[in-house]
Amino acid sequence: MTASLTHTCLIAPPQMPDERFAQTLVYIVRHDDEGALGLVINKPSPVRLRDLLNDLDISADQVQPHSVLEGGPVRPEVGFVLHTGAPVWQSSVAISDNVCLTTSKDILQAIAHNEGVGHYQLLLGHASWGPGQLEHELREGAWLTCPADLGLLFEQPYALRWESAAAKIGVKLDRLVDEIGHA
Repeated sequence: MTASLTHTCLIAPPQMPDERFAQTLVYIVRHDDEGALGLVINKPSPVRLRDLLNDLDISADQVQPHSVLEGGPVRPEVGFVLHTGAPVWQSSVAISDNVCLTTSKDILQAIAHNEGVGHYQLLLGHASWGPGQLEHELREGAWLTCPADLGLLFEQPYALRWESAAAKIGVKLDRLVDEIGHA
């Protein structure tokens, strides 16, 4: 296996053949010998946070308006909370020094009461790759990569994240071509 891409972003090139990933920015939360798991961090869902919390019987009267994102096409009924801070919730894992992923209801209760969570993104579904699949796609040029940072993950407006990630590595997406020249 190549070096782990955990805490890296995948940038879909303009010619992405899979429409589900067209113009997406995918944050890799796990990459090891068993495959990879990623979350699309730039596609807002029609689901509203307040409605989602109410559906889970969590009082959402105090919650600030916040978008829920379409995290990927796999298991869209499963929710993930990507957030800053330490992994202090029941089902948290640290992705980097200041980014965690949590899947337990206790963090949602804290969010509903504006407590204990700085920056966060709530995502439904995920993207996944089997062993060696992501490495193959990278060799084939199916994705560009860039380092993740808090700005891309939590601060940039969703509509700007894809192009901002490409700009971070010096790529202008409107100038990419989908065919490689031969000498």
